[in-house]
Amino acid sequence: MKKVILMIAALGFVALPALAKEPKKAADFVIMLSNSSASALTEFNLTEVVPAAPVASAPKSNDWWMAPVNMVSSWTAPAPAAPTTRVVNLLKKPVPSKKSTSVTLGKACNVTVSAVFADGTTVDPTAMDLCKDKKLSIGG
Repeated sequence: MKKVILMIAALGFVALPALAKEPKKAADFVIMLSNSSASALTEFNLTEVVPAAPVASAPKSNDWWMAPVNMVSSWTAPAPAAPTTRVVNLLKKPVPSKKSTSVTLGKACNVTVSAVFADGTTVDPTAMDLCKDKKLSIGG
């Protein structure tokens, strides 16, 4: 009887990892980008916000006689750093005039994008919500 119970328990431990489901990963957003300009689209930039590094806490002493000093210490924490931005070109090659290509935006569909064309014209950074409509015509 004990052997049967042990075998059932062992089979349960072996089967548990197989039954565990992995969490679903968020899919990358892919849009269709159309160049409606008379010039080739050379850059399609995504502006990402890079969070600031965490602020260091005050140093603490483990000595019991230093406890009153720690409470009224003159050490001040550094000011929190502001987040920075990073601009990433999403095009692998230029998009010719009046042509389209698919572009992977990453995990977010609320993005800030800008563009640069071969003739030197630019599109300023613009916040867009591409969650519903996955087609974007730029230029012209």
